[in-house]
Amino acid sequence: MSLERIVSWVANSIQIGSVIFTVVSLWRARRALTRYLEARKTTVTARPWALVISLGSDIQGQVQAYLQDQKLDMPIEPYVREGYIASESVYKILRDLVHVKDKLTKAGVTEVYLFYKGPVTLATAIGAVTDNWVPIKVYEYTKGAYQLTCVLEKETVKGLLAGDVLATGEAILTQMP
Repeated sequence: MSLERIVSWVANSIQIGSVIFTVVSLWRARRALTRYLEARKTTVTARPWALVISLGSDIQGQVQAYLQDQKLDMPIEPYVREGYIASESVYKILRDLVHVKDKLTKAGVTEVYLFYKGPVTLATAIGAVTDNWVPIKVYEYTKGAYQLTCVLEKETVKGLLAGDVLATGEAILTQMP
């Protein structure tokens, strides 16, 4: 057997092992994150609040129905801007949302259920406004119903840092409050 064949065989074995390791790691991470989201969905803190941001058309009625179906009793803070959202109004919307955040903070909110309908560019700005605040459960309207998509914990997004779900696959479950 030549040196080339041996090196080729070793390289192929390493590649196959790497693919298997990656697939298993991603599968475990997805499973742990799904379990984490399911656990967080049923965990409600002392003063939860639903924040409904409707840009373009109002979704407050849908959100109220969803919260009732899920037996989640909490106040709803709506922010509605009907019609077309011009780029000139973005900073006014963000200022308004800073005031909403201050109002909820003064009310003693412990977590926020965020329901958003609007432009994607504003969604990123809303993330900046609410950064490092309280845990925010972000809901997405998919397949005809709202689903918990992610939890923006204070100071971090679960699954992005060492020790979270991507690093160990199981550590996230032990970090839950």
